[in-house]
Amino acid sequence: MSEQLKVIDLETPVPAHPAATVILLRPAADGFEVLLLLRAQAIKFAGGSWVFPGGRIEADDAPGKELDSWEAARMGAARECLEESGLTVDPASFIPYSHWTTPKAESKRFSTWFLIGSLDEDADVIVDDGEIVDYQWLTPAAALEKHRQQQLSIMPPAYLTLLELSKVSSIQAAKAFAHSRKPPFYQPKMVKDDRKVCILYGDDAGYASGNPQVPGARNRITQSDCGWQHTRR
Repeated sequence: MSEQLKVIDLETPVPAHPAATVILLRPAADGFEVLLLLRAQAIKFAGGSWVFPGGRIEADDAPGKELDSWEAARMGAARECLEESGLTVDPASFIPYSHWTTPKAESKRFSTWFLIGSLDEDADVIVDDGEIVDYQWLTPAAALEKHRQQQLSIMPPAYLTLLELSKVSSIQAAKAFAHSRKPPFYQPKMVKDDRKVCILYGDDAGYASGNPQVPGARNRITQSDCGWQHTRR
């Protein structure tokens, strides 16, 4: 999902393709940094956005396994990370973090595992200058600040992930947080609220009806002049 999302009324949503994404961390003087890759502007899905390494799971990633399975996700994430960044990460080291399904209103949809991985030391990132045209290592807080300043376009799942990771101080703490919970499965609902894109999550009072004005609990991300804004109460 990008910041220029269009809400589409689809009676029958398109299938969500199995996919996997690596939240790749490395040590830094002020805690840890996350790898973000810039997708080429011409790409239809998330073109011009900064993303974690990842993509579709392929049948060859885990022969004989369901594509939308944890085993296939680990192997697919490792392959995509190598292809997009030139970095090799042991798939056995991945920790499940979350799972996201693209809203039904989108014309291109994915069923995506988010996995945490890490590097023990610096390694050269090599982008293909095709699908991926640039990269940055940033602390979660720095990435969010760049987003607020409109210098970094990110999609809502990445925004929420960075927001969560900005609250921990080390790679060990990030992994402990992932281990401490059952990976949440997000099936966001995309609506318009006062002409702005609003992403509703399952425990938001407006989720069932798709009406963001329903009073009650709030768990949503809303488009603003300073990028995405998360509200939870």
